[in-house]
Amino acid sequence: MGVRKTESRIPANMQASDLGQAVMAGDNRCALVSFISSPLVVNRDNVYVVFVTDAGLAASSQTYEWAVSEGGGAPVTQTTDHGEFTYRPLTAGSLSVTVRLLGAGNAEQANLQMSQEIVAPNAELEGLITAAANDAGPTVPSPDVARELINDHNPYYQAVTLQTPESGDGFKSLVFSMVFDGALQRNPQRRKQTFDQLAASLNSQGTDYGTLAAEGAGVCRIRLALLAMVWGNPGPVLPWTELPESSSQRANADERLRQSLAALDENIRIDLFNIVRFPKSNITQCGRIIEALRDRYFAGTNFNDVLTGMSGTRAHWITRHFREGPIKRD
Repeated sequence: MGVRKTESRIPANMQASDLGQAVMAGDNRCALVSFISSPLVVNRDNVYVVFVTDAGLAASSQTYEWAVSEGGGAPVTQTTDHGEFTYRPLTAGSLSVTVRLLGAGNAEQANLQMSQEIVAPNAELEGLITAAANDAGPTVPSPDVARELINDHNPYYQAVTLQTPESGDGFKSLVFSMVFDGALQRNPQRRKQTFDQLAASLNSQGTDYGTLAAEGAGVCRIRLALLAMVWGNPGPVLPWTELPESSSQRANADERLRQSLAALDENIRIDLFNIVRFPKSNITQCGRIIEALRDRYFAGTNFNDVLTGMSGTRAHWITRHFREGPIKRD
């Protein structure tokens, strides 16, 4: 298959490292990005993606040969038709991932190598889960989600910061709640299914991008249309558009909004896809959207007050705008 459109470009005005742990080729023609930044955790899947941004290299690359070695042992190899690969580490120690881009006659066109560490699952969390199961400690809601957030995404949501700094931890608390709720509503398998469908639409020039965008994507379940109202340079790629609060009217308005999304330039649609595809950039943009919603509807209100003031009404509205809208408040 070679290089798909979805792996032909890194989102505009972003670096590969904005998406996850990244290694760039010395000639900058391609990059390897890991969903999860080192250290990885034993028996937890991780996804690697190769971006080929050089047109000549993209034209000559046909398949991808992956070689993974744990603890310096003999590598396990696998060939894929496109630049995405999933691996589940087995034992704690070192990990080496090498990908070779192969052309005609399996001639090597380029190669990338990434080194990572593998560790055991978070011991404190596992202790809490075990204690809860034995009725000897506090309950751990949704152990699978807790494991994903603590073991895989903790560095990402801890690193999200406000563009306009303020005191208190209300912002990070709200970001964490969005990450938790998103992971709770859509497990990794369901998220992958959504991304596979979106990728197929983009790579085959399908017309169903807008239809598929009806479902929030990625670990935070970001609505692509809402992201398009916040992301872009010099300005957002879609104008701010509020949907009617009435559910019967909102369905038609949302469909028209998604038609506008699907009519955007193909490169913009690919960029939006890749931003929500990677947990790091998904969580980062979740924070940007939350801040934009606060600034638009509750300007001047500290996030601590958003969470605690008015019995949490403002936090409820921001969450609803994020999940369903933005919604026009009558």
